[in-house]
Amino acid sequence: MVYEKFLPGLQGFVPGDPDRIMVVFLFDQSPPFSADRLMQIPPTRSSGRGVFLTCSPVRPNPLGVSILQVLRIEKNVIRVRGLDMLDQTPVLDIKPWKREFAIPPPRP
Repeated sequence: MVYEKFLPGLQGFVPGDPDRIMVVFLFDQSPPFSADRLMQIPPTRSSGRGVFLTCSPVRPNPLGVSILQVLRIEKNVIRVRGLDMLDQTPVLDIKPWKREFAIPPPRP
């Protein structure tokens, strides 16, 4: 949901253009970070990895980023696909994301 005072910021927005939006948000419900969390075991792995190689919400800096597909906009609500944050998570910014922004994979 976008606050009413920010609605003009959605002017001209058409679902599908840009390809996606990048949402910057705050992990406000995560436990505080401590040095013992520098190594974590992701649910899909059997061994530990450094926190910067995981998608863990327990991080030194509680910022998160999601790349989302916009389905539609209904007044001040942006309906998206790919959401990976909890309901009522504070959104800090919304930015356009296009495929051409992505770095292509290296050639073999």
